[in-house]
Amino acid sequence: MVDTFLEQINELNELQKDLVSIHPLFAEHYPVVVAFESLLYIYDYSAEKGQYEWVKTVPDDLNIPDECLAAMPVPHMDERMCAIVTDSAFQNFEQKVYLFHEYVHCYVYENYQEIGYRLQIKHRMEKIRRVTWELDYEFPYEDENVVQRINSLLSALKSGDLALVQAARKALFSSLTEEQEYWNWLEWNEGYARYIENRVREKFGLELNHVGGSAPYNRLVFYECGSEYISLLVREQPALHTDLEQLFNTILVERVQE
Repeated sequence: MVDTFLEQINELNELQKDLVSIHPLFAEHYPVVVAFESLLYIYDYSAEKGQYEWVKTVPDDLNIPDECLAAMPVPHMDERMCAIVTDSAFQNFEQKVYLFHEYVHCYVYENYQEIGYRLQIKHRMEKIRRVTWELDYEFPYEDENVVQRINSLLSALKSGDLALVQAARKALFSSLTEEQEYWNWLEWNEGYARYIENRVREKFGLELNHVGGSAPYNRLVFYECGSEYISLLVREQPALHTDLEQLFNTILVERVQE
């Protein structure tokens, strides 16, 4: 399987050369970890050869779940940020495109990691050593008032009217307390990755990804709302396409004081 995965990763690497026109992050390369049958197949980019190479195969001590698509520091690569997938990521071309989504996370982590420490929620979660908070925080997805306001926000996003969107965001945030920080963090972090993913999909003629845009809601709603809001903001302020710190500052504007 070493060579099978390597061949497909390098096929994507060739396509990646054409993505630099979408965002300069695609000029960078990140390690790829493929979890398959209780093993981790680890690959890294060789600048000398201009392609990926197999680095090592180790037991899956990270317990990667089936169909995982993620990015995180990996001990076997000296805590470097890696894109992590399973064999399902190579089922078809559309699945492979998700690897580019994970590269966005690698780029953001390496270049904007300090932004997360501006959030009180992150400090609180680290204090109690809750490392999975980004995945399992108790956001009130089923609260009727919150659901209604998310519905209104999604309708405003579809309208493309920035003023309506910002009013809907203020209304939503007025019904949240600490959850505002969780929303802002995920809409920036996951929303931006989805936003770039959809620019890649446009380039390859694939259907755009709008998963998360309908009830019942879960954390994918942040991907959809974030991506669509970022698209509107970039339309008005093109520099936000690459200036992620200013983008983060901008999405905080509608925050309501707790």
